[in-house]
Amino acid sequence: MNYSMVKSLIFKDWYFQRRSILLSLAGGVVSLGIVALGGKAGFFIGFVFLISIIITIAATLVMNTLVGERENQTLAFVMSLPISYLEYTTAKILGNLLIFVPFWLTLVAGSLALIVAAPVIHGLFAFTAIMAVEILVSTCLMIAVALVTESKGWTISAMIAGNLAINVVGYIVAHIPGIANGMWGKAIQWSPAASISLATEFALIALLLGGALFIQSRKREFI
Repeated sequence: MNYSMVKSLIFKDWYFQRRSILLSLAGGVVSLGIVALGGKAGFFIGFVFLISIIITIAATLVMNTLVGERENQTLAFVMSLPISYLEYTTAKILGNLLIFVPFWLTLVAGSLALIVAAPVIHGLFAFTAIMAVEILVSTCLMIAVALVTESKGWTISAMIAGNLAINVVGYIVAHIPGIANGMWGKAIQWSPAASISLATEFALIALLLGGALFIQSRKREFI
């Protein structure tokens, strides 16, 4: 493994995406402020803005750091460096996760902190945690598809599928008895159903990224 080259590619992606990340983080903080200070209407408006910001930055990262390299014809240059497809894939997966996850964690932690601070919405803690991880699953789906296909069309399809899945999963989770029964209560409840839901999501993340690494490791030439 050419660790030096992997690290350089990660730093390159961070350097070019730093402004959009910082601006999105500022927007996320503003959204949390709306949630905290805007009353009942502000709660829903703020969370809609927050989710939109997280999903948008995930899509922007994938399109710029993966699909954009093919469209801008910089991928050919990168693959001419002393780096294998497996090392390139490792750099791209780690790069996107190291850029996105701290941003995601900051906003998710802020959301959960607000729920803990407001007794009237304590019951939403488990649902919010599960849906936050679902957004991460959707992001990993986009990363995996973009890496393997190097296609803008397939990546956009994965983006749409991931966004639809967030809505579907949200509906399903909100109707799981072990979660739904406490959603609108004033106490934080964590059920076995919530643990199973999170475990399933993390298993999907491992499967998506592991599958991308496996497929990329079998490539022998740039096409």
